[in-house]
Amino acid sequence: MAEIRHIVWDWNGTLLDDTALTVRAAETALAAIGHPVKVSIEQWRAVATRPAQVTYEHLIGAPLSHEQWCVLADAWLDAYQSQLPSVALNVEAVAVLQEARRRGITQSIVSLQSPSALCPHVAALGIADLFTAVSGLGGDWSARPTKAETIRAQLSEVGVPAQQALMIGDMADDGREGSQVGLSVALVPTGDTSLERLVASGFPVAPSLQAAVASAFAG
Repeated sequence: MAEIRHIVWDWNGTLLDDTALTVRAAETALAAIGHPVKVSIEQWRAVATRPAQVTYEHLIGAPLSHEQWCVLADAWLDAYQSQLPSVALNVEAVAVLQEARRRGITQSIVSLQSPSALCPHVAALGIADLFTAVSGLGGDWSARPTKAETIRAQLSEVGVPAQQALMIGDMADDGREGSQVGLSVALVPTGDTSLERLVASGFPVAPSLQAAVASAFAG
């Protein structure tokens, strides 16, 4: 790995310890379309993927109509946002973010969450000053930039070549988006994906946030 000067962080399931809330909201959303399915965190980690609709189709064993998906998505968002203020950071998050800054590594967040929710939440958790940029994508899937495009724009703003940046996330999708831009990748089993599935993705896997950031220092 080349010398790492910048870390791009995924938010949900990586820095934010929200997988339990995600699953509870998923159960609420499934009930809203007539599928009151109980889902354990282990079951969720075995099937969660992008696009999210595929995850729900796995859980109910059937395709979703456009109308069902719209109802489900709205129900999930309402259930998730209503409980979001009670969700804490990953127990390692503050320490590893501060250590990276101490070592002169800049950091940013790229999340699928809407910016109107993401930015105030990062600020409320007292860590906004640790990032050069906080980018929430949200909105219309057909119109919004991809994670890869957002990562590329962030690196351009801070003047760091992709080869000197590291993507840390909890899903194979994070690895694909980061590697598409040319970043090194470290995936962590802290959120929506089981360790076994992360290993099977072929991307480097670290057992914790601390270990993922340590890989940057080792470069």
